[in-house]
Amino acid sequence: MPLKNILLLYKKSAYTIYFLERKKAFADVKRHLIRNEIERFKKAHEEHYQTLGLIEDVLKKYRVRYEKTSRGENINYNKFDFIIAVGGDGTFLEAARNVQKQIILGVNSSPNFSMGRLCSANPSNFERILKLLLQRKIKVSLVPRLRVWMSGRKESIEVTNDILICHHHPAAMSRYRLEIGGRQEEQRNSGLWISTALGSSGAIQSAGGKVINPGLKKMQYWPRELYVMLGRKYQLTGGLLSGNQKISVVSLMREGMLCVDGAHYHFPFPFGSKLKISLSPHPLRMIRI
Repeated sequence: MPLKNILLLYKKSAYTIYFLERKKAFADVKRHLIRNEIERFKKAHEEHYQTLGLIEDVLKKYRVRYEKTSRGENINYNKFDFIIAVGGDGTFLEAARNVQKQIILGVNSSPNFSMGRLCSANPSNFERILKLLLQRKIKVSLVPRLRVWMSGRKESIEVTNDILICHHHPAAMSRYRLEIGGRQEEQRNSGLWISTALGSSGAIQSAGGKVINPGLKKMQYWPRELYVMLGRKYQLTGGLLSGNQKISVVSLMREGMLCVDGAHYHFPFPFGSKLKISLSPHPLRMIRI
């Protein structure tokens, strides 16, 4: 596999953000933390940047040219063919939602502290994976994604992991009308999870969903903490849907919200707005070992 036009995307560690860059702002916060908590942040920080340095050394060793930038910056992803996302699942997902045909390799930079279910590489195996890529001995996996259309938006939203439909305030009740396969009902709860097969091992599993093979062309939905009303029984209580099925959701909330692949990427979902969710025709191209 020819490796050219490479983006090395990395996260800033929590220690960098809270204790180095914003040292004065978080001075009082630091006094409330115990020494072990601060040390944990520092060790994760050191492990992360040590991994980042190792990756750069390996890329230079094999004369692989790259452009390096931190997540959250204004990046033109169209100029890159291959993305190496260094951090954890959050860094991987930020890269994934910005690509169409590019290939992504996730690197868990701090395996002792960071969640990295989507990351095939780590400090121990990165060089071996890079050699296999250069020798064209690794196949690219095509992983199904979701496509979300929201009324009022011209462009669709590509989803790698999951979406959460909920009220913007966590203590408020979520209300919406859900329609699947010609059946529809109004639901009241603390939110609705909809996930890809890849995202089935994430939040939707904690809500009661089922973990499935990441390569399956299926999606899963799961209402969270359905409100029990006297004389009312819900019909659409969660499950797996085949690749040709679709989900429609109409907001019955004045301050509803749509969260995509985590908390950083979200949109207002006010009263009367509608979502249409289906499998995307553009699967994610990623390296999976």
